[in-house]
Amino acid sequence: MAQIGIKYNYRFGGAQRYYGSGTPNGAFDIGLSAFVVDHLNKSRQRLVLDMSNARRRGEGLVRAKSRVDTGRMKSSVTGTGDFGTDILKISFGWESMNPYYAPFQEFGTRTGITPMMAVLDAFNQVTAELQARIGGR
Repeated sequence: MAQIGIKYNYRFGGAQRYYGSGTPNGAFDIGLSAFVVDHLNKSRQRLVLDMSNARRRGEGLVRAKSRVDTGRMKSSVTGTGDFGTDILKISFGWESMNPYYAPFQEFGTRTGITPMMAVLDAFNQVTAELQARIGGR
């Protein structure tokens, strides 16, 4: 299973946090603090959306490159997203040994199965797309 993680937190007022209210001192600080926190919250929401889309794209790429005999490899492709901490994580591919023969198809064998590298290719493509999306802001 391929996994991508991006660390997202910020320092504001000497502490790290995701969503904050701050302790403003005056009218100017209230407006500035609200603006900064709102901007950071929106950028985090966009990043979560981009990563969710990247996970779905990665799943689709793995399914498209999977070898089909019974269709079990395609139907076993899965993905997860964890966006509850300061490290945003996505993963996609096959669970460990489900189906049993997925690693042999993915990496090949010495005795005749050629490697398909579906997860690796999808990981490289999704990572490049995500970096371009993040760098374009």
